[in-house]
Amino acid sequence: MQKEIVDWAEKNVKKFNELSQKYETSYYTQSPLSAVGEDVELMVVGINPKGGAIYPNGKVLTCEEYLNGNPTWNDRFLKDGSIHPAWGKDSRFLPDARFFLGYGNTYTSDSIDSDEKTIWTNLSPFVSPQGSKDLPKELMQAGVISTIELIKIVKPQRIVLLGNGALEKIKSNMTDQTTISYLQVFENVNYLIGQLYGIPIVNVCHPSSRTWSVSHSFTSVFIFLHKLATDKFKSNLEKVADYMRKQFSAFQTMVRV
Repeated sequence: MQKEIVDWAEKNVKKFNELSQKYETSYYTQSPLSAVGEDVELMVVGINPKGGAIYPNGKVLTCEEYLNGNPTWNDRFLKDGSIHPAWGKDSRFLPDARFFLGYGNTYTSDSIDSDEKTIWTNLSPFVSPQGSKDLPKELMQAGVISTIELIKIVKPQRIVLLGNGALEKIKSNMTDQTTISYLQVFENVNYLIGQLYGIPIVNVCHPSSRTWSVSHSFTSVFIFLHKLATDKFKSNLEKVADYMRKQFSAFQTMVRV
């Protein structure tokens, strides 16, 4: 798998370097893809890096530099195991995304904090001050296509997409749309569940949106219930959705407060 990832990076880094210089912006992925093992359990995919550049704008990266990921990634936890202020107080993405996934603000021995088992990345690796709001279309498209290719290589057991519309962006950039399907579970909540190359996907809001649906913990419950349902019904999307609807309905009718 690492050979395939290197081949993928060599092709895409060449393109990314051209775009980086053209738009005078930098790019990077989050967790080190050079550490990915043969059995990836989870891929967490945001939209794109928001804020200032880690590398000088327009810097040409080598394949190795790109695969090594965000140069500050290994410093995201302090020695006591807590999230570094730069990843916590200053930028809420990591702690809030972990909350969505059912984890706290402390390093664990679980696969969520293993760079071999869990990939943290984005639809597009290109930095923009306001995230996807001011990211040029060409930079988003190039990133999405590369992410689709990466998913096909690493074949994670499941994928969590953070950001409304992420699944639609993936579908619109796929040549073979028979390999992707999705549906909305609840009429008034814009969260989607789907399949890509047979891999279960759940698409929820981005943590930074601060407009989390329904309640503070609803997204966490939605993601966890989706996992339970896909473990039970595998690739049958209709049965997964029906199971989730019935469980939430049971919560409403059977639990007294």
